[in-house]
Amino acid sequence: MLTIMLFLIPVLQAGMLVAVNFLPNKRLGGTLLGLVLLAMVSNIQLNIGYENVRVDITVFVLLIVNLSLSVHLMLKNKLQTLETDRISGTRFRLAAGSIAFMLLMLLFQGYTLEIYEAGLYVYHLNLLLNLLQMALLFYLLGMLQIHASTLLLCIVCYSVANSVLGLLQYATNKSLLLFSAQDSINYYEGVKVAKRVVGFVGASNGAGNLGAILFPVLLYYFMQRKSLFAFTAMLLNAAFLFLTFTRIGYLSVCVQFLIFLFFAPLGNRYGLMKKIGMIIAAGLAAVIAYQLFFDQLYQILFLDRGDTESHRFMQFTGAFSVLREHLWFGLGAGQYIPYMQTHHGIDDIALHSQFLNALVEQGIFGFMMFFFAFGALFVWSLKKYKGEGWFPVALFLGYFIVANFNPNQYYSLCTYTFFAIAFVLVFARKSPDMRQSAKQNVQMEPSNCPKPNRQVVNIMQMYKGI
Repeated sequence: MLTIMLFLIPVLQAGMLVAVNFLPNKRLGGTLLGLVLLAMVSNIQLNIGYENVRVDITVFVLLIVNLSLSVHLMLKNKLQTLETDRISGTRFRLAAGSIAFMLLMLLFQGYTLEIYEAGLYVYHLNLLLNLLQMALLFYLLGMLQIHASTLLLCIVCYSVANSVLGLLQYATNKSLLLFSAQDSINYYEGVKVAKRVVGFVGASNGAGNLGAILFPVLLYYFMQRKSLFAFTAMLLNAAFLFLTFTRIGYLSVCVQFLIFLFFAPLGNRYGLMKKIGMIIAAGLAAVIAYQLFFDQLYQILFLDRGDTESHRFMQFTGAFSVLREHLWFGLGAGQYIPYMQTHHGIDDIALHSQFLNALVEQGIFGFMMFFFAFGALFVWSLKKYKGEGWFPVALFLGYFIVANFNPNQYYSLCTYTFFAIAFVLVFARKSPDMRQSAKQNVQMEPSNCPKPNRQVVNIMQMYKGI
């Protein structure tokens, strides 16, 4: 399969070059992002000849798209803009440089450390390589003056498709994913069997993470457009998130909504009164829900679903003990579980914290680069969205919450989605008002949005009960 793909790359590259050079810029951004999202949600993996060692098709799609955009810029004599836009150029070099450093660290680990599980190691290589290529993609789109509103519309369409898939999963009790369409979505870790939707991610906790990551985008889009489509997208995502029964996802969305309520711009006096009314209404709704539904929610979220918080903190304590043994360069990407089995005789599950996992598996140097990329994107987003700072704050804080209480490092689609949104905020052209720019940006065609019949084969599916 990999050989066939390598043979097809020149053909696909030629076709992409034609498409990129004929599509208008207003349509180009959404089309390319839609194509990349389709590759991500499909998560097709090509075997390279070794057991459990595969390359994501997203690697090839991003490579083809980036090469096509680079040639397009060259033919349009726009490469000089890459040099004149010093701020974007500096930001790209810093973000891409930190990710590239992490990638080099992983390659160094492959030569110097004992790799127990090659499949998990290559999974992390795929992840970082795709993030590096995504940074280049959105930087190039920014050079083409693609509006953030166009790219965020594509993200909203992607959210709608994911939500519809989740509702269908709950109605049929089937995953409806491409390679496991008949698999049940039942969850067996609680007192009773419970249904938990998995969306495109293929895992219920990951689906909850994805719903929380998408929430601030949908809220921002609705506040800008005030359209029925935007409101429907928010409602669908809320229903999807609820059906994942992911408690940390609920907490993340509550924190994000509070950030919006307290820090969104007031506008005029009417805006102030409206915000006060929303805060009072939200408080009353919370009190009423507590009084009427506390017992039922406790039954569903803790008894039926299962309570696993205590194990998380025990696991974190053990992870810090292991960290002292491999402080500088880590255990090796993806090697925590086999390392614990081999050296400590513990059959543990994946670390339920992406940040702690980066520290333990990639050491101090790798973690510093990961945290630098995360922090730099946050600061740059805040600078670009002055007056709308609640949006990047809600996005980054919400992601930080879900990423540190679930094994988000193995929910690749969640990581890709978050960084795609962050790169949009940093590199894409910010419209003064999305309602005013709506006429300037061509609406996203349905064919460019992910369809709810694609599959994500997630590495975490092998760990039941997470």
